[in-house]
Amino acid sequence: MAKDLQKAFQEAGEFFNSGDMDQVGEIFDSEVIMKRIGDPGSVVGIGNVLAYLKRQKRQKPQLLNVKITFQQEKSTHGIISGTAEYKNRSSDSETTPIQFTFIFARNDPNSNWRLINLFAVPTK
Repeated sequence: MAKDLQKAFQEAGEFFNSGDMDQVGEIFDSEVIMKRIGDPGSVVGIGNVLAYLKRQKRQKPQLLNVKITFQQEKSTHGIISGTAEYKNRSSDSETTPIQFTFIFARNDPNSNWRLINLFAVPTK
């Protein structure tokens, strides 16, 4: 858990790519909303998001070649947007280019950032 926004983003990506969904869950806000990539639906609430990610973990999804194109933070809200390559399974030979926006929140400037909204869509 990090008080620095970019570090919190990097930690989330490292935990996700390692398949450690319990660690990813430590970064989520209890009211997290996650948009599924390539699907019109979203998963709402920390329990549902963690259950979804734990089911997906067997496929070892990956976010690769992450490029941050926008970052802004106020005292209790932060946003990081950019592009990446997504693999639904680590064994997939092809990746899907995506555009993402992650919204972070915290109770006060001395608290750790928590992911509250994750949105990503394929660009091709």
